Amino acid sequence: MIRGRRLLPLFFVFVVSFVVQDAAAAPAPAAQTVEEAHAKSVGCMSCHTASDQATMHQNPAVILGCTDCHGGNAKVERREARRETREYEGLMREAHVLPRDEKAWHWPSSATPERTYTLLNRESPEFVRFTNPGDLRIAREACGACHLPIVQASERSLMSTAAMFWEGATYNNGVLPFKRSILGEAYTREGAAASLANPVKPDAFLASKGVLPSLTALPAWETIPPADVFRVFERGGRIASTQFPEIGLPNASGTLQKLDEPGRPDIRQSSRGPGTGSRIAVPAINITKTRLNDPHLWFLGTDDQPGDYRSSGCSACHVVYANDRDPSHSGSYARFGNGGESVTADPTIAKNEPGHPIRHAFTRAIPSSQCMVCHMHQPNIFLNSFYGSIMWDYESDAPSMWPQKQKYPTDEEARRILERNPEEAAIRGKWGDPAFLKDVSKLNPQLKDTQFADYHGHGWNFRAVFKRDRHGALLDKDGNVVGDDDPDKFHKAKQLTSIHLDMGFHCVDCHFAQDAHGNGHIYGEVAAAIEIDCADCHGTVEKYPTLRTSGPAAGP
Repeated sequence: MIRGRRLLPLFFVFVVSFVVQDAAAAPAPAAQTVEEAHAKSVGCMSCHTASDQATMHQNPAVILGCTDCHGGNAKVERREARRETREYEGLMREAHVLPRDEKAWHWPSSATPERTYTLLNRESPEFVRFTNPGDLRIAREACGACHLPIVQASERSLMSTAAMFWEGATYNNGVLPFKRSILGEAYTREGAAASLANPVKPDAFLASKGVLPSLTALPAWETIPPADVFRVFERGGRIASTQFPEIGLPNASGTLQKLDEPGRPDIRQSSRGPGTGSRIAVPAINITKTRLNDPHLWFLGTDDQPGDYRSSGCSACHVVYANDRDPSHSGSYARFGNGGESVTADPTIAKNEPGHPIRHAFTRAIPSSQCMVCHMHQPNIFLNSFYGSIMWDYESDAPSMWPQKQKYPTDEEARRILERNPEEAAIRGKWGDPAFLKDVSKLNPQLKDTQFADYHGHGWNFRAVFKRDRHGALLDKDGNVVGDDDPDKFHKAKQLTSIHLDMGFHCVDCHFAQDAHGNGHIYGEVAAAIEIDCADCHGTVEKYPTLRTSGPAAGP
């Protein structure tokens, strides 16, 4: 259950000049005739003359028209209008649902713009449905006729609420005194912050399994008192003053006797109110400003570099984007590159433009590269250990990654790079250039110390971890030393990948539907929400495997 709440906005409000309100389309039906579906597609197909899967579903028994999912006006036909003419654009405006902010969405391009962040929350539900019917704000209408229980479970899953992030950030930094999550991310159909209630009130058994009764929306940072550990850095408490200090000049009068020492708020906080005079809850503002928001299903991927291309909601997993050219990570999708470009049969979709899915089609054969887009936090664990990778140390093969001369970026250059990659080193390294970053893995044949992966979530670089002895020498799979001067040393040495990856497994081969969608309950920690356990397939020293899931969130 989602309950809308009136909250102060988390982000700045952008004023837009062009607003189009389109009548809400009816929810997609569970069943209809082929003729009824065709009537909802005839105008669309006059431009979109070919498609990969017209209904997105591989099952031909699924009968849907274009406007069943996307909305829009299927009665508008192209006739003789040529593309890139005023007449053609006029027909697009009639047929499509237009965004409130055409500039932000780069209309009429259908590619997802870079770094949209909370732009979806400022759009009409009709446009959200038009651009991505799988978005959780609108999925109940577009997908709910057949998949409503899955949609509802996904809204409450950790992949959507990210309650474990808010729990860790607020408790560990002293913002909240609760070890169990009370905060989580959710939005209403209109994009307003929402609270979530568990379908049933957790009894003692469910509580012991980590099930939470509810989650509430993250309050606006400027409304939270600075009751965190960072308050010790605030000057104030010994000298009572009715005036706020000037930013960057805490003692504007120049009087030495009125200069407060840091740490005094441990005794008594200054007289400033929350959100005034730079007195804020630092961790709370960092939560809303950092890229911790990226891995949530309520928003789109940043779509600005390999490893960051994805959609939102159901489509974030079931619609595959090109992010990684390594077949062990991407499977059959590896051949489509890592630049987020499409190979769709639709003639209206640009084939050399990032921000498009590979095809207009759903899949349940989801490659690990799609999971890695979100599950690369923190960079030294999660899926990186499955891949046998770790975040680059900034030193291995440094001559290939750093310029020969010290780089001094301008403020504008630094800001542009840091928008894509929050690590300061990127503004001075070669990988601050997206073109260089995209092909870092092509450096591997000439490298002496490491090998790079082909995905770069957040603009980061990841290096392979190889088996070594206590002296640092490379070892092959049998434990034999591989000479450092061997030109094929990295092919002979054993990369410490998971045995599951070596056998061709992808994440979804172990983490089935429930681990992806959730089981409908609200959880606050990842370990509590997992259905499968290693012993289910491998057994133990005392028992044979049962081949039945027995993890913390497994059913009876």
